[in-house]
Amino acid sequence: MKVILLEDVVGAGHAGDVVEVKSGYARNKLLPSGIAIEANTTNMKTLEHRRAKIAAKKTADKEMAQVLADQLDGKQVDFSAKAGESGKLFGSITAHDIVDSVKEGFGFELDRRKLLLNAPIKEIGMHEVRYRIYPEVEAVIKVSVTADGAPLPDPEPEPEPEEEGPKDTYADEVLDADEGETAEENE
Repeated sequence: MKVILLEDVVGAGHAGDVVEVKSGYARNKLLPSGIAIEANTTNMKTLEHRRAKIAAKKTADKEMAQVLADQLDGKQVDFSAKAGESGKLFGSITAHDIVDSVKEGFGFELDRRKLLLNAPIKEIGMHEVRYRIYPEVEAVIKVSVTADGAPLPDPEPEPEPEEEGPKDTYADEVLDADEGETAEENE
């Protein structure tokens, strides 16, 4: 069945496209939910008018998304969680946690499904998470995770230099004398 899409449909096409879909999918999903209309002669004539409206809406949506991306890009959210000595968290920081923190800290309502986080964050440190606002528009949110009550650990602490100075000769003599006595007693 041919339909005209009114909205973008993953796997089928973009708004304004005339696509061929299975009749059951069209009758049960696309047409009742208002995502598409049947591609008959009347609707095909109005398609050109709709395409102009859809193009204008896409342009306006993209501009709004770019404004939001400019406001959101580079924002940092901080988390404190229990962690082991190796820097691994006992729990994890999920997309839901990040969205809640952004809402609380900056007042932005974000959709957690648009947060591009492959797996929950399970290590302390600084992480960059992308948020897809529109197909071509993304913002980067910085996520700082620290251990409870501790600052970020140094990668490797530097060893302290040993001081070259006078040695305590009396302590050396006592130690040498003790070693000598034990050796004589064992014989």
